Amino acid sequence: MRKVDIYELDFIIGGDSISGTVINAFTNIIKLLMDAGRSFGSSIRRVSEGSLCPLK
Repeated sequence: MRKVDIYELDFIIGGDSISGTVINAFTNIIKLLMDAGRSFGSSIRRVSEGSLCPLK
């Protein structure tokens, strides 16, 4: 393996543009949307079945 001098280090390109933080943020958004959909679907089901708790 040959040694790379300081000038050549400027031209080294590597790595991915998507980091773990970005992937984690997308995963959290997907989980949030799934939970919201589950809650919304559950509320629609409870209204249609008439199984709501009385407010008074």
